[in-house]
Amino acid sequence: MRWHLHGVIIEGMTNDATLWQGWQRSFASLPAATAVPDIHISLNIVPNLSPAPPGEPQFRQGDLLAYYVQGQDVVVHFPRFGQLQLDLLGGATNGRLLAPALTTYGVLEDLIAISLSPHLRRRGLYLIHAFAAAYQGRAVLLVGGIGAGKTTTGLSLLNAGWHLLSNDSPIISQTGELLHYPGVLAAYPDSFAHFPATAEFAQQQPQQEGRQKLTIPAEQIWPQVWCEQAQIGAILFPTIKGEGEHESRPLAPIETLQQLLPHAIEQWDKPMMPNHLAVLRQLVEIAPAYQLLLGPDVLAIPAMIESLFTKE
Repeated sequence: MRWHLHGVIIEGMTNDATLWQGWQRSFASLPAATAVPDIHISLNIVPNLSPAPPGEPQFRQGDLLAYYVQGQDVVVHFPRFGQLQLDLLGGATNGRLLAPALTTYGVLEDLIAISLSPHLRRRGLYLIHAFAAAYQGRAVLLVGGIGAGKTTTGLSLLNAGWHLLSNDSPIISQTGELLHYPGVLAAYPDSFAHFPATAEFAQQQPQQEGRQKLTIPAEQIWPQVWCEQAQIGAILFPTIKGEGEHESRPLAPIETLQQLLPHAIEQWDKPMMPNHLAVLRQLVEIAPAYQLLLGPDVLAIPAMIESLFTKE
């Protein structure tokens, strides 16, 4: 299968029907393509994990993953889920994954993004871990860690008629625009319960034990929800305060850049850091940024955010 993503043709291949179903579900918002691919991604299920390369990795994130860099060849080793081999010069990723990569929440979409993001950077497209939505041609970037409230804030915008650029990984172009990146909506049932259009999904419970997020294609709820691109209007960092009215506090560009870096820069990819930093600096100079302190009235969030567009 080939997909068209902002002038880049991506070819996906796998030996596993379940993986293929999840991949197609995630990429359903992208148009199919027939042109010669620019990026080749092969993700196959294997019975055993290949050993990590010898020596110390150039970057390690706890026991979750490690990057081994040798020129234009990179190995990303996931002890629990598999291994990705990136050919940066050839624009290809070869993944050998274990079965738990298919059954563990969020892992497959993360692996696809990790497989793609270095190749996209080399074509002027920079992913950032955030939620992005647009209203009347202007976009907001919602940035925050787990539990900060960015997904509930994003759902409140879609419920109010905004368009979706990305649930998890919008793309920043070299001109500072926010671009569409595919994926499914992922939220806890209580987040879906806030809004009339999504309340029915709050009754659904995953098969796994414990509190789990639900994943639902956005177009299943709002058929015309996707937006291809939009000019950045504001960068927002939500935080749940739990009581009172919503508040917004302006952030200086340097503060904004500092808060964006952990959600954007991949430390192992040193050759691309100068370009990546330049794109982020341009973004914070274009758009005002605010810390959002969220009260309990989630239906009032869109009006508060829209009011920020009118501030000088």
